[in-house]
Amino acid sequence: MNNTYKLILKPGKMTLKYKFFALAAILIFTIPAMAQDYNWQEITEEYDLQEGVKAFKETTLNAWYLEVDLNIQEIIVHPYIGPSQNLLPFAQSVGAIASINGGFFSGSTSLSSVIYPEEVMARNVQTLSRPSGTYYVTRGFFGLREDRSPMVEWVYHFSNLLEDFYRFDRPIPNTQTTPAPPPVKADGEVIGDVIVGIGGAPVLVKNGQIDITYDEEVIWGGIGGFEETRARTAVGYTQDNRVILFVNNETPGLGFQKLAEIMLDLGSYEALNLDGGGSTHMTIGDQLVNKTLHSRQVPTILAIVPADSLKLPVKQSEIILDTEFDNVALTGSGWFETANAGFYGDSRSMLAPVGDGNLYATYSPDLVGNEEYEVYAWWVASFNRATDTPVVVRHRDGIDTVSVNQAGNGSMWNLIGTYTFAGTSDDQVIISNAATTGQYVVADGVRFVGPEKTGTSVLRESMEIPASVVLHQNYPNPFNPVTNIRFQLPENQNIRLEVFDALGRSVQILTEGKLPEGSHTYQFDASALSSGLYIYTLTAGSERTSRTMMLIK
Repeated sequence: MNNTYKLILKPGKMTLKYKFFALAAILIFTIPAMAQDYNWQEITEEYDLQEGVKAFKETTLNAWYLEVDLNIQEIIVHPYIGPSQNLLPFAQSVGAIASINGGFFSGSTSLSSVIYPEEVMARNVQTLSRPSGTYYVTRGFFGLREDRSPMVEWVYHFSNLLEDFYRFDRPIPNTQTTPAPPPVKADGEVIGDVIVGIGGAPVLVKNGQIDITYDEEVIWGGIGGFEETRARTAVGYTQDNRVILFVNNETPGLGFQKLAEIMLDLGSYEALNLDGGGSTHMTIGDQLVNKTLHSRQVPTILAIVPADSLKLPVKQSEIILDTEFDNVALTGSGWFETANAGFYGDSRSMLAPVGDGNLYATYSPDLVGNEEYEVYAWWVASFNRATDTPVVVRHRDGIDTVSVNQAGNGSMWNLIGTYTFAGTSDDQVIISNAATTGQYVVADGVRFVGPEKTGTSVLRESMEIPASVVLHQNYPNPFNPVTNIRFQLPENQNIRLEVFDALGRSVQILTEGKLPEGSHTYQFDASALSSGLYIYTLTAGSERTSRTMMLIK
């Protein structure tokens, strides 16, 4: 391991006295740096951790780190994105062995990259406004390659497509007074072999040396000063394929320089800062390891999970329609672009005032007939969006209307349901303004995932017709405040899907009536309910099946 530091001197802030000390520091740092005198204690035995995962604590720093040996094939490090929630229930919902919080975000929208196998789930922020102008940003990214080896890169998303996800040898040279020209593809290269990853900023350690690109990644004016001490979260890796997941609390707190030194001392060949402050948390099993002064809900996490949680794609039949496409029609003159970030693709989300159904967006896909597709919708969430936006699906077996809550779960693919389509022009998805809550409905991307489905969806299960009624566990669970309930029918049946509280009182009937054989999914929005245990019951003919779910606010 190369422990030679790269000394970071901030210009314009040194008196003659400090210049003398800086010169002395330069002489000191020309020799290999010695490890800091910290007393890291292994606490692995305090938890039920499987082979390949170790936990450590340092009392003076009020800090913890996890070491993950990727040479153990049974485990892997995986980012997840979902509705904003506290770290512990988020980690439990994905079956995490342990986890830390993810990258930067605003509300429920991730402002940092999240990559799943062959899918861009979220992008690093692309531009930032500062008093000196608009800055394009090439920011940090931690990921795993197809051979499970880790990486830390400076990246930029030229679009939502994986083939437009580029790495650069250096970030573009922004300064605090002058924005650099935007990145161009010719100066970088496609990250072609990434399977999963998550973004953050700034890069702390690169090629075995401290290399903090604070100015270039435009951290100033955003998440705190260079020397500001606060709770921090970081991820790094060693040259022998061990990943380091690090957190520390506010007291005594760390600045970026000290954080970089610690990550280097822990053996990091490369390392990246993730979001800090009130987001900084670590879980091991079903325990929250550290408690900061403030606790923020997060839409992304970086988790240690069993290796079979990484669902590599097999074959994929997928169609995505966005609002600027020829086969998407916006009816009515009241549609306008949203100013909010987090939209799918290159065109902004379109908004329409809540009304009587006179404004609607029609998506007309070209699908294979008599095949089953999962239908997803993407929207930009905000407080003024309708919580009961109608999404109408015209399919082979009829018409289904699903009410979705567009005030939450934004900037991600939300499952609407699974349907068998006819393969004709009658196949349509319609987003209508006939809502009764909020001010606006949103039309953005709609996604159809077909019979040869990528394995990335945690909602995906067998599409075979079951021999009997099957009621699946809701996802996510625990949840806040929206979850999906899926069931399968062996034949056309009259059904009733109902939610009860812990005292057996009916809370909501999600659907009632005759449904065709196959898979069906319905959203349950518990925004108006209190935290606690709830029971959902499916009555199909003479069969009655129930499961429990936990709402945590």
